[in-house]
Amino acid sequence: MAATLSLMFSCTAFADATDTLGTATWGGLGWGIGIGTNFDVVGSRVVTATAVNNIVRIEDKSSNVGVGFVLEAHYFLRDYFFGSTGRATMCQKSLAERYCMEVAHGPFVAIEVGGGTTAVPTASSLVTAYVLGWMVGLRHPNLTKSETSSWNFGVGLRVDPRAKVLGDGFVPNQPLPAGETAIRYRTEPRLGITLLSPFSF
Repeated sequence: MAATLSLMFSCTAFADATDTLGTATWGGLGWGIGIGTNFDVVGSRVVTATAVNNIVRIEDKSSNVGVGFVLEAHYFLRDYFFGSTGRATMCQKSLAERYCMEVAHGPFVAIEVGGGTTAVPTASSLVTAYVLGWMVGLRHPNLTKSETSSWNFGVGLRVDPRAKVLGDGFVPNQPLPAGETAIRYRTEPRLGITLLSPFSF
């Protein structure tokens, strides 16, 4: 299973923020909170399963795709100014131009809260996954009160240390293993892809 994230920008010209202002106003370390959607890349999780006439039947495997709250920290390496049609020169000279848009990118690390399938964290597992990836941030500098606030989009590799799966020997739509009378489960680490959209402060 694969996931693809496409980001497209349309502009007439752009200027490096360091060339315009002498120093990058947005680069460096920041943080944000938002929502992430995760997809497992291999294997299949199981929420519940039953034994019907000695056959393993899966009732719920919805946890293979989940949504949860994320808290992330990012480091924007560079930022750039984009100007709309006919206003590129003015955008390069002054942040007062309302049609300027600033774009930055860089690595991020995040934690996921809420189990991936519910918005309410459980008492036993407040942090449910860890994500490392790359992020793009967007903002209008002259319309933003804070020098670091932005709307960001990221894609990253997700590690869930406790994915619930069927126990050893249990196979969907196959008879129960010899000597077994009920479904057993186990937990294992699981890799996935996360698409997240946080807001930075």
